[in-house]
Parts: sequence; structure tokens; C-alpha cells
Amino acid sequence: MTSGVSVTILGTAQDGGIPQSGCSCRTCMEAHKDFKLRKYPVCLGVIGSDGSKHIIEITKNLSEQLMIWTTIGKEIFIPETVSISHLHLGHIEGIGQFGKPVMGLKKIDIFLSRENKKNFDNRSDIRLMIEDDNIRTHAKEFYQPFEPKEGCGFSLQFIPIPHRSELGDTSAIIINGKERNILFMPDQDSWEKTLEYYSKDNVRDFFRIFDIDEALIDGTFWSMEELPGRNISEIPHPTIQDSLQLLGKKMEDDPEISFLHLNHSNPVNDINSKQRKIVELNGWKIAEMGNVLTL
Repeated sequence: MTSGVSVTILGTAQDGGIPQSGCSCRTCMEAHKDFKLRKYPVCLGVIGSDGSKHIIEITKNLSEQLMIWTTIGKEIFIPETVSISHLHLGHIEGIGQFGKPVMGLKKIDIFLSRENKKNFDNRSDIRLMIEDDNIRTHAKEFYQPFEPKEGCGFSLQFIPIPHRSELGDTSAIIINGKERNILFMPDQDSWEKTLEYYSKDNVRDFFRIFDIDEALIDGTFWSMEELPGRNISEIPHPTIQDSLQLLGKKMEDDPEISFLHLNHSNPVNDINSKQRKIVELNGWKIAEMGNVLTL
């Protein structure tokens, strides 16, 4: 039995999306020509059991993502709350659309970690939106579940994850339902650092800490050879190859795992690629926009 709470995947790409600005690779050029090949930065839409609407991350493609989320024949969904995992570009780039130049909304609740709220509120554009009452920012403590709206039928929980901290800290966000828990962890530096932080020896034990039933995890790169001319060590993420090495084949009691936050260079974006088939043969998935998960 489900709680009546649904989670829709509204974006699966790394911050730049696909096509990425200024990129002439085959994946991006084909996505310029064929809109069906476009992928938007990571974002989730959550509908509470009371019908309330909430998003996790707010991207440059907010308009398209709200349309993906909206039930056919209904007015475009408008989120009542936003929860933000960290302050890197792709995860907050759409915030200005709530303000005067675009939607002109009022009193949208924004939830962040305490450190990120301090840094977020310090931006001049955010101060203006707060003064205009477009948004209200709220600091949430790590590990403390909270309802984004009273009576919505689910809670959220920020948990700290080691990742580049030049703009603030990084969280994974757990969506806790009555029957199931979903982990949204689009960014981390490495499994080694995350497991060390949580004093665990393997990925499965990390999931067990939080009783995770389904995990949407960082799959930015397939391998470290994807971006010739770029120093990938400056943008650290565990590769999907790393994750598969640690996970092996899916076992009976494992959570469902899907990879997202996919860079345009990642071959698993191609549904016919040998790399994608390797993921699927091991029992795991590549997240797809429009997929709906239930709690």
C-alpha cells in the first residue's frame, strides 16, 4: 500500500543539461536538432498525499520541467516549496523565475541547510526576492526530518555528503514516506570519502543507515577519460564504473538504484550504448525524465 505520495523525475542531467552550452560533441549537436534527445538538469517533483506540490532543486529549465510534471489537461503545476541540496549552478539556476521578471510568485518556501541558507541569503538577487516576498528561506539541520508542508504525507531529511564546498555544503535529500524511503544523491566527491564520513565499509551499509528503498545517485561520468582537455580531478565525482565495481550485481534485498546527474559526455545517455547495457545487466537503471516513483 502506498501513501498517495508521488515523486516524478523532472531532470537527469548534470548542471549544464543536454545540449550543453558551447559544446559541439555529437550528443549535444543531435540534441540541438531533436528535442526528444534533450535532458534537463536534475530535479524532482513531489506531490503530497494532500495534493500539495514540492520540487527538489530549481533549474534553468523550470518551465519545461513543470510541464513534464503537470497532469495532462490541467493547469501548469506551481510548486509551493523548493528544497535545495547545494548551491552549485545547475541546482539553483532557476530561482529567479519565481520573482518579478517572470512568475511573480509570493511566499514560496525554500529549504536549505543552515550554512547554505546563510550563503544563499547573502546574494543580492536573493535579498531582493526576499524583500519582495517572492520567497521565504528556511534553515534545516542535518538528519532532522521535516514536513515541507504540514499534512503533506511525507518528510524530507538533509544528510551531509562530501563534495566541493566552495559555495557551501552539500546534502543528499531523503524523501521519507509511510512505506518507502527514496534517497536523492546527485553529487558526491567519491564513494571513498562518503563511506569514510559515515564510517561504513561498503555502499550497501551506507544505504542501510537510512533504510533506503530506492536511490537516485551520482552518475555524472562513465569513466575518467570522457573530457579530453579538462582536468576531471577538479570536478570530482565517482564514475559509474566505480559504483558498479563497488555494487556488483543487484541482490534480492538491495534498494532499486538509478543513476542520474549525467554529463553530456556520458555514453549511458544513449539507450543503445554498451555502457548502458552493462548497467542494466547488473540489475541497475539509468534514470529517465518523466518516471514516477511512489512512496
